[in-house]
Amino acid sequence: MESANMDRARLNTILWPIALLLINSLWGGISDNAAPYEINDFDRVSEDRTVTLGGVFGQDKAMPSTFEFEFDTLSVDEGSVGWEIVDSRGQIVAQWTGELSDPTPDWKGELMPGTYIVKTNADPGITTQQTLYIQPFAAYSFEGHILLSSMLVLFAVGETIVRKKGGEYFAKKKASTPQSSAQVPFSRVRVGMPEDDLPLLEDSPWRTPKGL
Repeated sequence: MESANMDRARLNTILWPIALLLINSLWGGISDNAAPYEINDFDRVSEDRTVTLGGVFGQDKAMPSTFEFEFDTLSVDEGSVGWEIVDSRGQIVAQWTGELSDPTPDWKGELMPGTYIVKTNADPGITTQQTLYIQPFAAYSFEGHILLSSMLVLFAVGETIVRKKGGEYFAKKKASTPQSSAQVPFSRVRVGMPEDDLPLLEDSPWRTPKGL
């Protein structure tokens, strides 16, 4: 029993760090995941597009954001293009202006939960494709790692305590159980044998008188 407990403890020592690494890797993948919001497509372009960003669990915390855009032409070679993101108070939080031939670098920043309007400016004959990517869980990446790691450590400690107390309880219960006396597996009862009945006959008041 003691050897089995030592083997179990040694196995737990190996498995718990692996579980800790695995659960944090999974959370890292979830927090890095981005939710896309399509603003404009080459076939459907709107000058003003409203987008509402919800917070995680109703919390107001800035979320990492990426705005990807591309302009294309249908009938012209040159033209002015640009866009801006305006919050609910009318303040510009991000913008870009340029010419059709200019590079279109992605905008990276942070946006608070709320409602925004993406305004697109382009000369006639120019279309655009725009996508806003939001990482809602990235804002809680550190808190998530701490919470999940703490929960796993508490579970590991609780499992160890329960296993140890359970082993002690069953060991005491087994030690306090009385051992039953060994019995002969087969006991033959002999009835009616003369040598067994002879002492009874000698002591019986109905025995035959001596001398008869």
